[in-house]
Amino acid sequence: MTGGHPGDQLPPHPSAVKLAILVLLWLVTLWRLPTALREPRKRALWTAFAGAAGLVTLGLPLPTRVIDGGTGIHNLVILGKHLIGLVACQASLTFVAETARPELARRLRRPALVVLAAAGAALAVNFSLVDQPSETADFYLGYPGSVPAACYAAIVAGYLGTAMGLGCWLFAGNVRRAATRSLRAGLTVLALGTAAGFCYSVLRVCQILAQLFERPMFLGEDALYSIEWAAIALVLLGSVIPAGGVALRALRDWRTARRLAPLWAALTAAVPEVVLTARLGRAPRVRLHRLVIEIRDAALVLAGYAETPLPVDADPAAEARWLHAAATRRRSGQAPGHRAAAAGDTEIAELDFDTETARLLRLAGAYARD
Repeated sequence: MTGGHPGDQLPPHPSAVKLAILVLLWLVTLWRLPTALREPRKRALWTAFAGAAGLVTLGLPLPTRVIDGGTGIHNLVILGKHLIGLVACQASLTFVAETARPELARRLRRPALVVLAAAGAALAVNFSLVDQPSETADFYLGYPGSVPAACYAAIVAGYLGTAMGLGCWLFAGNVRRAATRSLRAGLTVLALGTAAGFCYSVLRVCQILAQLFERPMFLGEDALYSIEWAAIALVLLGSVIPAGGVALRALRDWRTARRLAPLWAALTAAVPEVVLTARLGRAPRVRLHRLVIEIRDAALVLAGYAETPLPVDADPAAEARWLHAAATRRRSGQAPGHRAAAAGDTEIAELDFDTETARLLRLAGAYARD
C-alpha cells in the first residue's frame, strides 16, 4: 500500500460546473457557521454542509498528491473522503429528523451513532485488507473481484442510500406542511435531490455486484457520476431556496416600511405618545409591524380631533384629508371634539396584516399627495 507506482491514477480535474458547486458548498458552509455556533440545533446541518464540502474537496487531484504522497499510503484520501461522507450523511439525517420528526430523532440518536461508528470501523478494516499496489481514481472500479473492496464499496453505497432514502421520505412528507412557498419549493427540490442520491446508491450497489461476479454494468461510469453531481446540486439548491425566500420577504418588508415611514412620521409628530420606547430589534418584519401598529394607534387618537367621523366607505384620499385636518387641530392645541379611541384597542393579531398593510400603503400615497 505504500510507495509510488507507474500505474498511479489521480482524480481528473473537475469541470467548471463541479468547481462552481464546490465553491457554493464552501460559501454555504461559511455562511451557516455563525448560526451553528449560536444555535446547537443548527450544528447538524452545518456539519452536513461542511462534510459535503470537505468530501468534494478531497476528490480534487491536489489533496490526493499531498495526503497520499506525504503518508506513502495509496488511496488514503479516498478512505478519508468516505469517512467524512458517512459523517455528513448522518448529520444531514439528524437535522432532517430533528426538524420533521423530533420524536423519531430522539429515539434514533444513539443507535445511529453506533451504526456510524461500526460503519467507519468496517470501512477502515476492509480498506486495510485490499491489495492496493497503486493509486486509483475510482475505488469502485479499481479492484474487480476483490471481496474486501466490494464490502468497502457496499458499506459506502448502503450507508449513503439509507440516509438519502430516509431523507427523501422525510422531505417529501413535509412538503404540504410547509408554511411558505419558498420552504415548499425548497423541500420539493431537497426531496428530488435525495431521491437522486438514493438512485445513485442503488446503482452503485448494482455495479459492485456486477464487478464482484465479473458481469458488465448496464450503465456507464459517466452517467453514474452525473447522477451523483445532480444529487449534490439539487440538495444544495434545495437548502438555499428557503433562505432566499426569507431574504426576499425581508427586502419586501424593508421596502414597505420605507414607504410607510413618511405617514408614520407625520402622524406620530402629532401623537408622539403612541411611539414605543422599547427596542424591539432591527429585523425588517419587526419594524414593519411596529410602524403599522403606531400608525393605527395615532389614527385612533386623531379620530377624537376630527370635526366629523370618518365615513366607513371613505377612499384613501378622503381619509388622508381627514387625518391631515385632525393632526393639524391637535398640533394647534385644540381640545378633542369627542372621546378618542384608546390607542391599542385593536391588537395587530386581530388584523389581516397583509390587507391592513396594503390599505396603509394606499393611505400613505394619498397622504403624501395631500
